[in-house]
Amino acid sequence: MAYKAVNQERERFYQERDRRTIEYLDGEHSPYLVPVSVHAGQDVCLTQAGQLLLVSMANQMARVHRRLRFSLAEPDCPLLAHALCNRQTLGSEIEAVCRRIDPYGSFVVDGPSSVLSQVAIGVGRECPPELAWYLGYDRSLAHLARRRCPSGRGGTADLRGAALAAIIGAATAFKAALQMEAVPVSVSAWNLKTGMDADPGPSTIPMVDVGRALMVGVGAVGSAAMYWLAHWGNASAWTVVDADVVRLDNTNRCLLFFPDDAGWLDGVPTRKVTCAAKRVPNVTPVPQWYDQAPAPAHPFDTVAVLANERDVRTRVSARNDPIQFQATTGRSWMSQLHRHIVGRDDCIRCRMDDIKDPRLTCGQAPIHGTEDSAGPDAALPFLSAASGLMLASALQRLQGGDYGQGRLNTWRWDFRSTHEVATSGQHLCQRGCSTLLPSNVRNQISSATRWAGAAWLPR
Repeated sequence: MAYKAVNQERERFYQERDRRTIEYLDGEHSPYLVPVSVHAGQDVCLTQAGQLLLVSMANQMARVHRRLRFSLAEPDCPLLAHALCNRQTLGSEIEAVCRRIDPYGSFVVDGPSSVLSQVAIGVGRECPPELAWYLGYDRSLAHLARRRCPSGRGGTADLRGAALAAIIGAATAFKAALQMEAVPVSVSAWNLKTGMDADPGPSTIPMVDVGRALMVGVGAVGSAAMYWLAHWGNASAWTVVDADVVRLDNTNRCLLFFPDDAGWLDGVPTRKVTCAAKRVPNVTPVPQWYDQAPAPAHPFDTVAVLANERDVRTRVSARNDPIQFQATTGRSWMSQLHRHIVGRDDCIRCRMDDIKDPRLTCGQAPIHGTEDSAGPDAALPFLSAASGLMLASALQRLQGGDYGQGRLNTWRWDFRSTHEVATSGQHLCQRGCSTLLPSNVRNQISSATRWAGAAWLPR
């Protein structure tokens, strides 16, 4: 009787959490049930960047894969990375994260093992030599290769590359479970380019400090950005505005949210802004919709618009902040970053109106066929993780002073592509745009921010 009750409880959990993709979750041959293993050597387990990679892969993969194994050279080593589950060792944190995400999955964390799962990925130079795929990182660079890769140089900048390597690893595991083609690639989390154009970036990584900052919406992409800031260190003063509560079906793609936040089994769901404030320092939660929240007493230095309901794009565009960002996911396995420098780039409203059918459903994409396929969507946590990483990296470049120099203002990573993963472009405002204020008014607004006098800000 007890077994039957637990089985019913498990089925109810998966039905509610993955209700949009349940057709592909059931059955013996479901890609979600394909065993996946991650193998990491001592060179990865004993560094902060390597641990960030491993715990972040666990965070993403446990949200879609129900059978995971982490074979670690040093599972009992002290935890150096940011802890979401307050464990003291690397192995116990990985296991706790997986079980908190999915209390009914099969998760094993053990020492070095020659047992290989159907999908097996190695990290660093000191893992088994016979695996299909390997991950590596160096400063802001992340590598996916057929042979073992180096695991950083020991500097803080490795945290950027390790974060991106975790995303690429989660995407590769999911594609392998679906028997989709993947190809070796090197990508930069600094300039967001690939191959020979990928820039390793600087050798150090400061705590992220972009002054007084506003985040509108903290769903899949917003929680991912906050997740990376928690790992890298956050010195910005964030005001996060969102009235929504965590639902169980948010937890299959949002890196900061867990089923207990959604009230599973029978508790009260927590507000998303409350979760962000608990897990990231220097966050002030505002549990209201943007159009209903009180007007701030001061201007913001940096604004991130990560919501699209309730006319929020038009409302925030009308603020004429010196710089605004959007980070989004598209249904075609796409992660995107948008920059909006007032008076130089287009505004958010004009850019999104240019897209006739944006179909920006956070972290979801068709898992078979083409973008227009009638098949079901899947929650792909690596898409929202990547968009959040693009935003976090842009914030670091902004504080470093070189971010606004180029003409490009939109960047895209296509995780389904086997040819051109990274693309970029430029957008301009539509003729007759009504949101842009006169230059003298814009100058007054920007003069009260830390970007007053910045070379990239038009006068």
